[in-house]
Amino acid sequence: MWLSGQHKRPAESGEGQTGIVTISGGETAVLLDRERRGLEVYSPAGYFWTPRVGQRVLVIQGRGEVPCVVGARQDGGIPDRVDIRGRCAALSGETVTIEAETAAVQGGEVDLKSEVFVQGMPLREYIAAIVREILAGVG
Repeated sequence: MWLSGQHKRPAESGEGQTGIVTISGGETAVLLDRERRGLEVYSPAGYFWTPRVGQRVLVIQGRGEVPCVVGARQDGGIPDRVDIRGRCAALSGETVTIEAETAAVQGGEVDLKSEVFVQGMPLREYIAAIVREILAGVG
């Protein structure tokens, strides 16, 4: 049976399409009208993201341009909040600042490989001050 023109063709004018990630990592591939391989993944400066297999993503392509992945479909969320989800979250740079009334870290392990300050005091000194307070109250 001849089905010419029956499947959805990519937009000619550079419109966005959504598709499902079929290969993740070095050679990202997305199933659109057909599987497209070797797509570049774009995200805000300083933020690195690798879409996972099975994730619904937005792919755009300008005229004569190679299609690229620019974002993923969100599944709800709370307005004005940034969630970092995944098997691992890495924060790196000269400084990482978290300012909040409440900051929660949930997971099996937190590995800090730098000097840690609590209220401007090095963590080691902060703990020593707490221990001194406790011991002063015991005697």
